[in-house]
Amino acid sequence: MAEAKAFEKKLGAGEVLFKEGDRGEEMYLIRSGKVEISSSAGGVKKVLATLGEGSFLGEMAIVDDSPRSATAIASGEVSLLILDRAAFKAQLQENPMVEYLISSLVKRLRETNEQVKIMMQKDDVCRIAASLLAMGREKGAPDGAGVVIKGGFTHEGLAKQVGVSIGKAGEILDKMEKQGLVAFTPEGIKVPSVPDLEEFWRFATLKEKFGGM
Repeated sequence: MAEAKAFEKKLGAGEVLFKEGDRGEEMYLIRSGKVEISSSAGGVKKVLATLGEGSFLGEMAIVDDSPRSATAIASGEVSLLILDRAAFKAQLQENPMVEYLISSLVKRLRETNEQVKIMMQKDDVCRIAASLLAMGREKGAPDGAGVVIKGGFTHEGLAKQVGVSIGKAGEILDKMEKQGLVAFTPEGIKVPSVPDLEEFWRFATLKEKFGGM
């Protein structure tokens, strides 16, 4: 279905409002109907929520200009009201404290969403690699083709963070260090090449997905 008015949008059953990874320029208020919110990790779809009348969605992307963190699909016929980024930002700028509060909450939600995606992956190697990539994106300081994630990190701490046994995490991280993918230093965790770590994660994800076939 097409837009009905400038600030209104209608969707048919199964129609995609936005996809995970898309750039977000608008947020929405559901006037009627339901929208399914889902995410994927390692090719596995996970329904995070089903939102109904009166619910907002898409607000995180217009607050911090980051890509959509999930996919939104109409569960049936849906009517939405639209608020674009410019209008939203104009309202926030009238109260800097509210803008700071909302930005802080969105940052916290994104970190939680990232952790959920990591925990969705069943394979321990995938979870550890995904966690390192997420920390690199969120907290890493650029260092050539890689990043440095500053802090006092240990194998044990990372194991608890991603829900992997300490022994298994130590085994995986030792192998990753020998391959030059990561290094635990007094400054923090160094990832010499983010592209190499991403390639390693993709390979581990494909192995998890198709290894049993």
